[in-house]
Amino acid sequence: MKQRGKMRFYGHPVHPIVTHFPMALLPVSLLGDLLGVWTGASFWWSFSFYNLAIGLVMSIPALITGMIDFLAIPQKGIAERTAMSHMTVIITSIAMYTGSFFIRFGVEIPSGWRLMSSVSLSLLGLIFLLIGGWLGGQLVYRHSVGSEPMIDKSESGKS
Repeated sequence: MKQRGKMRFYGHPVHPIVTHFPMALLPVSLLGDLLGVWTGASFWWSFSFYNLAIGLVMSIPALITGMIDFLAIPQKGIAERTAMSHMTVIITSIAMYTGSFFIRFGVEIPSGWRLMSSVSLSLLGLIFLLIGGWLGGQLVYRHSVGSEPMIDKSESGKS
């Protein structure tokens, strides 16, 4: 049985639309960290900080729309278990990126334990983000959560 998410905009599910921003910005912040470590240039730390900040802010609508869609999933099924895993892993990822943000708070170059902790948390956040994204894909492509069956125009009653 195919399930539609509750949150839609002109017939399209909203959750996948808003997840693209944190799914792009948060990993790019780690790239900035690595370039900052490699080059020592303060530009990359500022770049990383702002990508991290914007990615975390954009994760809020993704979390809200995801929770609304979660409520539309039938209970006690494989889709619900996959959705719970997806939600848990993504929230863990966001918590790790948030920890990285607060440890480094600011655009100046971190050093010592702050450098190691913030980069390590971002790396772990990326790993969890990738797993959570894969689980989200499982919900859509394997369990058809948030999607509708394709309508064949030849069968739609038009002659």
